[in-house]
Amino acid sequence: MAVITLLSDFVDGTSMALVEDTDLGNLNDYMTQSQGKLWAGVQQRRRKQGLTTIRRGPGTIYFAPDETASVAVERYLQSATGSQDETTAYLAMTKAGVSIAPHVGAEAERMALLDGQLRDLRPQAKAQGFS
Repeated sequence: MAVITLLSDFVDGTSMALVEDTDLGNLNDYMTQSQGKLWAGVQQRRRKQGLTTIRRGPGTIYFAPDETASVAVERYLQSATGSQDETTAYLAMTKAGVSIAPHVGAEAERMALLDGQLRDLRPQAKAQGFS
């Protein structure tokens, strides 16, 4: 079964990743049918914890088509930013067939993505589009 992971970086310097299984066959189907579910879950959990819900930029969705790819995504997200481990994990993730896309949860975020107004984002937050 495919696994969807949503990673979001927030203005307070924290990050949150939520994961769910899906019966959808590819990232495009997920993006057009149910992309808002995970973002709503992120918002609810952060509000309960008293954390900000304002992101530094659009979140990133990782679509892992099978268990091997899902493990590769987890390893990538646990690696240190800018490290050799991150590079190795990213290559393993792409080799495993993981698709990556931006996830935009609010109107202002959609406009920032469409207008190209993404500034001062961490490397993980810079979505690379569909792969």
